[in-house]
Amino acid sequence: MFDSHFHTTDPRLNSLPEVVQGKNHGVEIGADFASLPTVFAYAREHEHIYCTAGVHPEYADTYSANDFEHFVVEHLHEPKFVAIGECGLDYHRADLPSRAEQIAAFEHQIYMADRYRKPLVVHSRDAWEDTANVLIANRAKLKNGVLIHCMSYTAEQAKFLMSQLSGIEVYFAFGGHITYKSKAYLHDTLRAIPLNRILIETDAPYLAPVPKRGEINLPQYIQYTAETMARVLGKTPLAVETLTAENAYRFYKIKAAR
Repeated sequence: MFDSHFHTTDPRLNSLPEVVQGKNHGVEIGADFASLPTVFAYAREHEHIYCTAGVHPEYADTYSANDFEHFVVEHLHEPKFVAIGECGLDYHRADLPSRAEQIAAFEHQIYMADRYRKPLVVHSRDAWEDTANVLIANRAKLKNGVLIHCMSYTAEQAKFLMSQLSGIEVYFAFGGHITYKSKAYLHDTLRAIPLNRILIETDAPYLAPVPKRGEINLPQYIQYTAETMARVLGKTPLAVETLTAENAYRFYKIKAAR
């Protein structure tokens, strides 16, 4: 199984022995510029862990285009560096940076993904319209692929984005929230997406799936998400694990031994 998105360098996880013992294959996501050196060091230290460089919209008001580009260029040839992100838009809370600041940071990271030929990992929460508009307006810069992480929108919205970005490899990752009763509409979203464009993630330590909801999410809890996705798709958990792993290797352009 390949976990396409987690944060095991988060202080809530990095001291837990069960995280290391899990020996998961996957991608440690960069979201805070100050923590990127730690994220990259963690990937270097673990054989089957890869990493991304990105600045989450929560930090858009402190985003420095020059500093971020300098970091990317400095680490560009590291084999574990597989994508730009997570970046994007988050309108969930009133205390987050302004929409203008978020869009500016998002668009610069889209530019970076294009310039340095990396796929793009997108965070979008309660910001569907602006996220779609920014991606569509910048579709020429998405030729290395785009992943909507923690997909939380409807089947109709997923179909719309795929149609507007026709010819671009658009992927969607589902996490523990697909196991929640309040997110049952995501079952239709999952079924609306081609099987070769579906990924699985934990977003650990966030979004622990049922029956672990409310706990600190651990990478090994991905099995519960896989089981729910399997039921929705009418497949076995092993089939879901296999197809999402192959999709992740393709999206992140990883040629590691399985």
